Amino acid sequence: MRARHPLAIRYSDRSVLENHHLAAGFTILFTYPKTNIIENMAYDLQQETRAMIIDMVLNSDISKHFTLMTTLKTKLGNNFPSDSKEDRTLIMSVTLRIANMTKVARERNIFFKWMDKHFEEFFKQGDMEKQLEMPISKFMDRETTNKERAYSSYLTVVCRPLLVTYLILVNDEEVSNVVLRDGIDRNRKSLETRIDDSSK
Repeated sequence: MRARHPLAIRYSDRSVLENHHLAAGFTILFTYPKTNIIENMAYDLQQETRAMIIDMVLNSDISKHFTLMTTLKTKLGNNFPSDSKEDRTLIMSVTLRIANMTKVARERNIFFKWMDKHFEEFFKQGDMEKQLEMPISKFMDRETTNKERAYSSYLTVVCRPLLVTYLILVNDEEVSNVVLRDGIDRNRKSLETRIDDSSK
């Protein structure tokens, strides 16, 4: 957005990549008959499905994370989930975010590979910002960012609270233990060990 990229201009600086992904996905869906997975649905259901997919993908924008989580927490205290479109969209939106972040609960070697890929993308953006003489975005400066500290913060502030809240819906202690204790908590301890070792 700061570089006034054509995509940012096209989507008015609002969830630029999410809007781009939706437009590209639906272009493929509607252009090639073999890719149109909703063509045999009734027209009304096609429209409802498309609207739900749009809402889900737009809700995957990190700027919507805390609003989504607050809404989910609030609704968990009431008669939730109901069969309302709002509740179904919320569950699907959070499920999509969870699916995107389950790598933080994977076994250690996969977890660290994903972390490195995450920062590889961040640092490429930081390099581009530096070349354009723009302020470098948070966590994207390869010279000053401590990957382990930054990722540990991400696990603590973003991932774990959402997983804990979502697992209330799943209501399965064994699944919760695998995801939390044997997954994200174990990986966070590994990050802390690396941080401790590097500070010695």
